[in-house]
Amino acid sequence: MCINITRFYKRERKELDCEIITPMFLGNAKQEAELRAAPFKGLLRYWWRVAEGYKYATDKDLLKAEDLLKAENTIFGSADENTNCKSQVKIWVEPITSLQPKKEQFKNPGNIDHPECEKSQCKINPLNYLAGIGLINYKRSYFPAGEKFTLQLEAPEQILQQLESTLAIVNKFGAIGSRSRNGWGCFQWPASQSNVEINYKKFQDAFDRDYPHCLAKDKDEKGLLLWKTKQLYDKWENCMKNLAEIYVAVRIKLDVTKGSPPDRHLLGYPVTNHIIQLKHWEKKGRHASALRLIVRKENEQYRGYFLHLPHLFSQQMWLNDKTRQIEIWRNVHKTLDTLDHYCDRANF
Repeated sequence: MCINITRFYKRERKELDCEIITPMFLGNAKQEAELRAAPFKGLLRYWWRVAEGYKYATDKDLLKAEDLLKAENTIFGSADENTNCKSQVKIWVEPITSLQPKKEQFKNPGNIDHPECEKSQCKINPLNYLAGIGLINYKRSYFPAGEKFTLQLEAPEQILQQLESTLAIVNKFGAIGSRSRNGWGCFQWPASQSNVEINYKKFQDAFDRDYPHCLAKDKDEKGLLLWKTKQLYDKWENCMKNLAEIYVAVRIKLDVTKGSPPDRHLLGYPVTNHIIQLKHWEKKGRHASALRLIVRKENEQYRGYFLHLPHLFSQQMWLNDKTRQIEIWRNVHKTLDTLDHYCDRANF
């Protein structure tokens, strides 16, 4: 058992007034929209790992990768009987606006081309494409774009200081709820003018673990693995349409039939109509994409982003194939770089 005495004194509170940028499918046990603190703590843990994981490399001269979990549990707590740490961070979320859930269908901003969707004459609704069957067919309730809420954090002063880089990354890339990797559930707050240090690993060095643990730069020194849409849009729907067009272009460049497993499955599994008959895959296999789609509001307009958080595919599903995975991701980067009529490289 670890005991954190500091969690009882010299505590400070930070309040962040957040705006929902794209509809947020943040549900309770019945999959109905509900504003709860627990998912935001999970979100903070996830991005803390990305912000701080570079310190915990596998090289013998640096901290061990296993120490990353220990450090994370010290801050955010653990229910494991061997550690049993209580969280030093308390989180509250409270509505600012009415925050009334909705179930209304989104207006189609205009179909996009998808050469593999022959049943629909190679045309698809971009919002449905990014949402997926689970959200569209079951008409899940959501919090609409434009609504606002307060995210409050309370922790010892030194812990809040340690979380500054994490919060900066969340404000840049954070999204929450179902399909948050596909641009849904994006939110942000007014950024402060603080000089927060953000650290990176080299792209090829990020494949030492099979979970997101760092931001990374590519081998050609082009900077962070981040791309932004060339255009700004007056509506979030049109921005999402642009993201969908780019995502389709990226996916169809990867073969979905050749290889074991095929290249395209590196972008996430399962893939519709392409179930892989391999151990740990099949219908129950799951792996989230390392490529995240994000929408941010800039001067009352909307811009889309693609962020790659490089890491190994689940080693249980895709074992001993690091070289091939790196090469596939380099092809993804090349595709995004050549779509210069759609997007450009971006900095943090």
